[in-house]
Amino acid sequence: MGLFDVNYENVAWYALPVRLRKVVQFAWLRCLITPVKWLAILFKANRTGNLYRLAHNSQVVYLEAALNDTFDTITRRIYIDDGPFKDPLYCYLQPEEKPVWLGLISETGATSYPDPEVLYTDDETAIMGIGFIVKVPSAITFNMTRLRALVDLYRLAGRSNYSVETF
Repeated sequence: MGLFDVNYENVAWYALPVRLRKVVQFAWLRCLITPVKWLAILFKANRTGNLYRLAHNSQVVYLEAALNDTFDTITRRIYIDDGPFKDPLYCYLQPEEKPVWLGLISETGATSYPDPEVLYTDDETAIMGIGFIVKVPSAITFNMTRLRALVDLYRLAGRSNYSVETF
């Protein structure tokens, strides 16, 4: 018995005075407490959903668990992968003596360099538009709108876009 587990029929029976504890009176009282019992069931269902929502947050582990609990309860094959990311190229200072050939015209002919490297700006080296990818097996039938709603519920609000891919 938990805090919200109440036997309303017992409460109604013991709330009646002893001289009024008859079958007809109790049946009438049971009819009166039916809406209260219905509201208690709705409250418990809502409370269970809220406790589940509070137990999961925007961490990848919890987001994967929520997706697998909803769409793939048995094999739990849904996972989240990082989005594409370009590592920035570090240009060394002259005292470090680690030259990087950028493919400039002025650098040609001096020595043999490997393939030229490309310099990117800060915006180009940031996450490339997609923050993460939700990988869903093709064997799972799911509603894309419901999946996106569930991901939007748990992901960080300021996080960049995401995509859903099947494999």
